[in-house]
Amino acid sequence: MRLRRPILGSLSAILIFLAILTFNVQAAGIDVMQMLQSTSYEIFLPMVRSDRTIAPTPTPAPSVTILPPGSGTIINHNSIGLYDRIPSSYLRAAETINFTFMDRSVGDNIDDGLDCLAASSWEVSNSVCRRHYVDASLTDWVTYPSGNLPIPSVITFPGGNNRGNINFVYHEGTWEEDLAYFIQSYPNYANQDIFSYQHNYLHVAAGSNIDDVYFDRNYRGTNIYDLVALEAQYPNKTFIYWTTSLARTIGSADAQSFNDQMRSWAAQNGKILIDIAAIESHAPNGTACRNSQGYEIICKDYTTEINGGHLGSVSGGKIRIAKAIWVTLAEIAGWRP
Repeated sequence: MRLRRPILGSLSAILIFLAILTFNVQAAGIDVMQMLQSTSYEIFLPMVRSDRTIAPTPTPAPSVTILPPGSGTIINHNSIGLYDRIPSSYLRAAETINFTFMDRSVGDNIDDGLDCLAASSWEVSNSVCRRHYVDASLTDWVTYPSGNLPIPSVITFPGGNNRGNINFVYHEGTWEEDLAYFIQSYPNYANQDIFSYQHNYLHVAAGSNIDDVYFDRNYRGTNIYDLVALEAQYPNKTFIYWTTSLARTIGSADAQSFNDQMRSWAAQNGKILIDIAAIESHAPNGTACRNSQGYEIICKDYTTEINGGHLGSVSGGKIRIAKAIWVTLAEIAGWRP
């Protein structure tokens, strides 16, 4: 009712104005209809301007739903293809997770792989991200792009993964020294969502006792049960376990035994496991790489070393592991492939 009176008043004024105009025009001897039909005219409507700025609807910030203890997930060579399927919202959520991992030289290579994926695009990434073999015999390698050579898919990536919250800590010692150092250092990294440790291929060289005592409850030294006790002290933190990196000659009985025990233990106890040994011991086409004794070794596709297992000269290995880490973090952030 409050809106009707002003509108009716305005209409009345308009009608009175039109009546006066019509009377005056007719008094002047002008045919109004003829004038309207023969005369082009324009109608101007008033423009209403508001000083109020309508703000765009903000995009909700991604939330992180950390996997609860006991939920378990295994990331291995079969998980690499999931990287290209991660929804952008979960990649953004994964980027908010503060993740620090400890290792030695191979960890440094993996850290380089994370830098590769952080480049704005493959084309502008560092040259260490674009190296691969040029022949099926895996002897000669180049930095791509190179002439008309097709770019191998094992080294391609979209770029743009912000790794600002991912950090690497280097430490070098025996397997037990490194594990004890990690446990002692943990309180210094308790502000991280995840602080994790990976054993390297030297820790599982032939003759190592790691596979004999690591899962032995009666062992008096440092082993997996000290990690379990550490996890119990920080129930609100996420713990990630790893298999070891491998080398061309490690592959050993001790490496195979340790990694198989770690896989079994992680599955039985609902742990999050990044199975680096499985990733390194499977070529990009899925073929398993084993030595003459049947033990897992790093595929030649991922290293130029004859005996070692560094991921430096060619790029495929460190890029695949970096992708596996992003798959892990996306799943920790709540993604369910």
